[in-house]
Formats: sequence, structure tokens, C-alpha cells
Amino acid sequence: MRSLFLRRAALLGAYVAVLVAPLAVAAQTPPPFYPPPPLAVAPPPPSPESAEIAACLCLKQSVDELGASTAASRRSDDEMRGELGRLDAQLARERASMDVNNPQSVARFRQMLDQRDAVFRRSSGPVAADLGGSVERYNAASNEYNARCANRPRNPVLLGQVQASLTCPPR
Repeated sequence: MRSLFLRRAALLGAYVAVLVAPLAVAAQTPPPFYPPPPLAVAPPPPSPESAEIAACLCLKQSVDELGASTAASRRSDDEMRGELGRLDAQLARERASMDVNNPQSVARFRQMLDQRDAVFRRSSGPVAADLGGSVERYNAASNEYNARCANRPRNPVLLGQVQASLTCPPR
């Protein structure tokens, strides 16, 4: 019986050794190597010429936007001056036909004169200041564009590439 017990113990030991040996080997082997994902390739830095082209294109956009803003300010100023001219003509007609002895006629003339004065204050105040500032900004941007960018030969292929991916900073 004792020999049977020893045989079974030996058999059990061998069985455990067969089962545990691969686990021991697996514990000692390093984990499998997975290469890291490829790094994103950064685009090459822009060439000085492409950076200059981008700056000029953005400056041209700015000049165009300021030109449109200046035109809108000029239209507003022209409308204000036109209204002022109409009111001046209406006042002149009213003055020629006004009865100075009639209080209603005098009151109507004064009301028209107050209206004309209000339009004059607006035309010489905020509207004129807006137009003046708009013209100054447009002239400054236009002069900068002309000094840096106008009449400069550009590589048409590079110009097309820069235009396709152009992003201008906010103003």
C-alpha cells in the first residue's frame, strides 16, 4: 500500500510539474512586443515665400473688407447729407411762404429747424467720425498692402497651394 501511495504521489507530482512548468516559463517570458502606432508626420514648416504669400493674401482680404466698410460708411454719410439738403430746401421754401404773425406757422418752422439741426449734429458727429476712422483704417491697410505685396512676382503653383489652405488670423 505504501508503494501504491508513493507511486500515486510521484504521478501526481509529475502531473503538477507538467501543468506548472509551462506557467512558470510563461511567467518568465516577456509580453509580446507590439510596435507603437506610427507617428503623425507633421507637415514641413512653410517656406518663407509661402508665408509671405499667405500674409499678403490675408492682407488683401483685410483691405477688401475695409474697402466695403468704408463704402458703407460713405453711403451713410451721403444719405445724411442728402437728407440735410432736402431739409435745407424745405426750410427755404417754408421761410419764403411763412407768415410770421401766425404762431402755428412759426411753430412748424421751428420744428423743421430742430429736425434739420438734429440731422446736422448726426452728420457732423458719429457719422463723420465713423467715415473718418473707416477711411484711415482702409488707407493704412492699403498702403501696407501696396508696400509689401503689390506688383511682386509670385510662383503660381505655390500661390494656388497657399490659397487652397489659407486661414487668416482674426482681426
